[in-house]
Amino acid sequence: MTLEKAIDVFLNFKEKEFSKRTLEEYRKDLILFLKVVGNKDIEEIKPSDVAFFRTSLKCGTSLLNRRMSVLSTFFSFLQDIEVISSNPVKKSFRIRRSVQKVPPALKKEELVKVLKEAEKRGIRDSLIVKLMTFCGLRVSELLKLKREDIVDFQGKKLLRVQGKGGKERFVPLPEWLYEELERYAEMFSERLFPLTYHGIRYVVHSIGKSVGVHLHPHKLRHTYATMLVERGIDIRVIQELLGHSSPSVSARYAKVNSSVVLKAIEEA
Repeated sequence: MTLEKAIDVFLNFKEKEFSKRTLEEYRKDLILFLKVVGNKDIEEIKPSDVAFFRTSLKCGTSLLNRRMSVLSTFFSFLQDIEVISSNPVKKSFRIRRSVQKVPPALKKEELVKVLKEAEKRGIRDSLIVKLMTFCGLRVSELLKLKREDIVDFQGKKLLRVQGKGGKERFVPLPEWLYEELERYAEMFSERLFPLTYHGIRYVVHSIGKSVGVHLHPHKLRHTYATMLVERGIDIRVIQELLGHSSPSVSARYAKVNSSVVLKAIEEA
């Protein structure tokens, strides 16, 4: 089996497991590997080929490690289906994990400016900002929202969110946000925000630029996490609300006051 054919098999197999965005990232990284090492027989690919690919990469630590991770996942899959006998991606090929920079949360005055500017632009842009800030949604989660995801369960206003890997969670909706979202949803039968990933990023960035605030979607999500931590919410509750795989991830994204985070972890 050639490398090109193996890539097709892998991507087709993972099509239902990965999101469209993740699948496209894997495709780009694997095609890049194909261009560098050539379309040789998959069984002939050795650690030296992977090492050569690694040295050809002119990128930062995080991106390099991600590409090594993509290759490792790819070759592990081929090993599982017994196309190859061993994985040529060795642990030593990855650079020691760099310190992850957590973006600062919006200050109160900045958040007020952002919300006012978003409201000027109409209900769609206003809700995009509010759902990320007061529900902690990712862009991918926002794009999947449908009318039926707005839930009133025994008087509790909730938002059903489809997170990474198709995992479902329910996030509390403030009463005022529930009412705004209900009115907006009346205009749609399918997706509430029929935009692209880059379209959402553009809306958020544009709003921030108008009020002199460096803004991107994750900064809004981080602001939500920050508010929860500052109010002493249990770290495992934050984990559930944000859809994180472990409390340690939640602690990293909500890194605003180390004493508060440590106390929450101890309580958990």
